[in-house]
Amino acid sequence: MDKTNGSGRPRIEILFQESYRKIIHTATAVFIIPLRWLGFWYAVGFSIAAFFWNLWAMPRWFSQSLRPREKQKGYSRGMLSYSLCVLLLAVLFPIPILAAGWAVLSLADGLAALTGGVLGKSRLPWNKNKTWIGSLVFLLAAILFGALAFVWARGLTPDHSLYSSPVSLKWIGFLWQKTQGDSYSTVDMSIMLNETREYFMLYFAIAGILSALIESLPISKLDDNLSAPLAYSLALVALFLLLLPFILHHPFFAAQGPG
Repeated sequence: MDKTNGSGRPRIEILFQESYRKIIHTATAVFIIPLRWLGFWYAVGFSIAAFFWNLWAMPRWFSQSLRPREKQKGYSRGMLSYSLCVLLLAVLFPIPILAAGWAVLSLADGLAALTGGVLGKSRLPWNKNKTWIGSLVFLLAAILFGALAFVWARGLTPDHSLYSSPVSLKWIGFLWQKTQGDSYSTVDMSIMLNETREYFMLYFAIAGILSALIESLPISKLDDNLSAPLAYSLALVALFLLLLPFILHHPFFAAQGPG
C-alpha cells in the first residue's frame, strides 16, 4: 500500500510510475547543452515551449508520468514549475550560473528521486518522504554536474555578457559595485576564477550543501523544483561576490596558491 497518499496502489506500480517520471525529468538535462552557443534567449524559448508541452502534451501522450491526483486535474504542477524555474534562471542569472542551476533542477533532483525511490530505506528524521541516500545523491550530483554545466556554458570565451540576460548583469553588477567598489565585468570575473581555480569546487560544494538542505525540508508549499535550483544559483552569486574576492586577496589563501 502507498504509505504517502493512501491510494492503495501496489508499491511496484508506484515505483515504476515514479521512476518513469524521473527518467524523463533527468533526460531533459540534454537541453542544457545548446546554452553554450544559443544563450539565454534559447532558455527563455525552451521554458515557454516546455510549459505548454507539460500542460497539454504530457497529460495526453505521457499520462503514465502523472500521479493519480494530477490526472484528475489534467496537469502536473511539478512539471509546470520545472518550466517556470528554467525561465527564472534564464532571466535572473548569467549563462554559466543558469546552466549550473538547470543541472541541479534536472540531474540532482532527478537522480536523487530515482536513487531514493529504488534504494532508499533510511528516512530523514525531519522529513519521512526523503531518504538519506537520496539526499546524498542530490548533494553529490549538485556539486559535480553543477560545476560541469558551469564550465561547459562558459565556453571558450571569458566574456559571457553578450549572451546572458541583461537583467542578470544589472542586478549582479549593482551588488558587485556595492561590495567591491568597482564596475562588474564578466571578463574580470573569469580571470578571478582562473586565478583561484584551486578553490573552484569549494563554491559548488557550499552551494550544493545549501540546496540539498532546502530540498530536504518538509514544507509542503515549498516546491523543490523552484527552491533548490534557485537557492543553489543565488548561493553561487553570493559566493562569487564575497568569497571569491576574499580568497583572491587574503594573504593566507595567496600563500596557499600554486608556486
